[in-house]
Amino acid sequence: MSKLVGEPVKVHQNKESMITAFIWRKRLYRVLEVIGWWREPSDWWNTKAMRLFIRVNAKNSSTGTYELYRLGEQWFLSRVLD
Repeated sequence: MSKLVGEPVKVHQNKESMITAFIWRKRLYRVLEVIGWWREPSDWWNTKAMRLFIRVNAKNSSTGTYELYRLGEQWFLSRVLD
């Protein structure tokens, strides 16, 4: 089960462009593991950019699974998975 979010987040990346953490609702989530990534077209009929999706395990007060995506230069939290 998952909860759709669709809110902007600030992403921290290391020198290799790997996501190390993100800030959502003023809370820092440290990425423990990148589970997977994929690309999806975003409204291709309107010539909008591709979205890069990344699913991670991250920890704040507890560990959870989060799906983030980048559209252009902005990052968003797509969903929180149970």
